[in-house]
Amino acid sequence: MRPSLPKEQPLRVAYVMQNAGNDLSEDVGQAILIKHKIRGLQQAGHDVSIFRLRGRSVVKIDDLNDMAHVSTIPLGFSNSGLFKFAESGVRRLQRELKLPYFAFIDSFRFYEACSRFLADYDLCHEYGGLFSLGAALACRRLRIPYVLTAEADALLENAVRGTPLRGIHAAVAKREARVTYRLANKIVTVSEPARQHLIKHWQVDADKIVVMPNGVDTELFHPHYDPNPVRAELGLGNAPVVGFVGGFQAWHGLDRLISSFSHILREVPDARLLLVGDGPIRSQIERQAAALGIQTAVTITGFIPQARVPQMLAAIDVAVLPYPRLPQELWFSPLKLYEYMAAGKAIVASGTGQLAQVIRSGHNGLLVGSDDNAAFTRSLVALLQAPQERQRLGDNARQQVLEQHSWKQYIDSLEAVYHAVLSK
Repeated sequence: MRPSLPKEQPLRVAYVMQNAGNDLSEDVGQAILIKHKIRGLQQAGHDVSIFRLRGRSVVKIDDLNDMAHVSTIPLGFSNSGLFKFAESGVRRLQRELKLPYFAFIDSFRFYEACSRFLADYDLCHEYGGLFSLGAALACRRLRIPYVLTAEADALLENAVRGTPLRGIHAAVAKREARVTYRLANKIVTVSEPARQHLIKHWQVDADKIVVMPNGVDTELFHPHYDPNPVRAELGLGNAPVVGFVGGFQAWHGLDRLISSFSHILREVPDARLLLVGDGPIRSQIERQAAALGIQTAVTITGFIPQARVPQMLAAIDVAVLPYPRLPQELWFSPLKLYEYMAAGKAIVASGTGQLAQVIRSGHNGLLVGSDDNAAFTRSLVALLQAPQERQRLGDNARQQVLEQHSWKQYIDSLEAVYHAVLSK
């Protein structure tokens, strides 16, 4: 391993993503988090370059504000005509026979690229994904410190979505995941439930796992936006508003929220439900609202750019995280939680996973059981009818974010992880 560097010395970090599932040109989901981390490291003075697959190439991105400008990494055998001819045949056969995707070709190409460029960097940090083995193997070959972000168990997420990997497909994915976990010098994950899952299910050494919850841009998200423009735009008027922000995924509990809101309207007839976002279950939610006869009280905005989300939050009186009971305790670190808190919103959330660790019920929000729908409804009604209590909870939430969950604090912790692996 290379000699350790002084803590004040800027680091050269290769941030790699073999998994092409995260489109950094968009401001949604994990792309937001990744860009905040990279920009934070760069603002702290570190030299950070992104390397990722793009089609049959591996490209380098240095400027997140100009992602159209990329450098292509020279390749060896994987760029030869013979290799590409064989690759085309394999991929065509895969499509025609509807064979599962194993990414062996992608992993080899990424391994070959990493083996060429990683020698110029102090460490490699990979945002992990399914079937992403190239960087870990290249780091082993070059003896480069390897940090892995494992925000979630991708196999578990596929199962929750209803698209589980099976048979040899699952076996290969598990084998490759174990290899990356074993080769990582440190694994950064987002919650204590995620850490426990890595230890118990994957037998990862507890000492190599670091829990780092997500952060929030406390300058973009704050409680001082004027709610009136958005309320006028969406026809909300002065109605009390319950709101949710995020992707419409099956595990977000939006069906639970719609059901609860139909009961809320009996107590607060002029209430409105504002759903900011979009996603795969949107049509299901729209049908549910129509079946309950509450569609006129529900507003769905569709996709909203990240820069406009704080304005949407300004129009919300009570923000919700209505996660249902999942096959495993909530393992991720919801970005929306910290956005709600930074915006000074009163929050009603399911008492599971990291939510139960961040929210102190009655102090900076209210927690209810994941399957206690009656308590969920009662909590929302109570806050809709208590503006002073909403203000108190929101103020406390904002203060906690400023003290514990800013991106600056996250980057300080990430630098400590880097120096820990470089010192060994």
